[in-house]
Amino acid sequence: MSEIDLSDMQTVRTIRDQLGPQDGAAFVNYVVKHHVKSASYCGQPLLNTEGEAPDTVGEAIDLTARRDALERQVVVGMRAPIHSRELAKEKWDGLIRSRDIMIDAQARLRSEFGDGAKLRPEWMSLETRMAEINRKLVAMKPTVFGSDI
Repeated sequence: MSEIDLSDMQTVRTIRDQLGPQDGAAFVNYVVKHHVKSASYCGQPLLNTEGEAPDTVGEAIDLTARRDALERQVVVGMRAPIHSRELAKEKWDGLIRSRDIMIDAQARLRSEFGDGAKLRPEWMSLETRMAEINRKLVAMKPTVFGSDI
């Protein structure tokens, strides 16, 4: 396809007009979005199975149709409702991260104050917050990991 000047819009229109509606739209999309020399280039070259740019208009159309279908799947997947177990898992992970941060804070207190760290008000606050997180984790465990645990 290197012999076709895709920067010449009259050439692009002529080719598009020779194609069916879907193929014509895919070809124009290739020229506008996926052709490396386009001002609106998406930044990800369309390559065939040999890792080369398309040699023909037909190959450009096929590669464009596949890429566009994959992009639509990603968008649809992002809109799909999240299962309640997945939401619980995300909340679980957030609680684990918060607890880990508090454990790190306790380790810093120990390194700074030694055995006296447990007498500090920050320590008690961390202990109280970690106990609350642990209580939530215990309650969530059957939802996140199944009721057989």
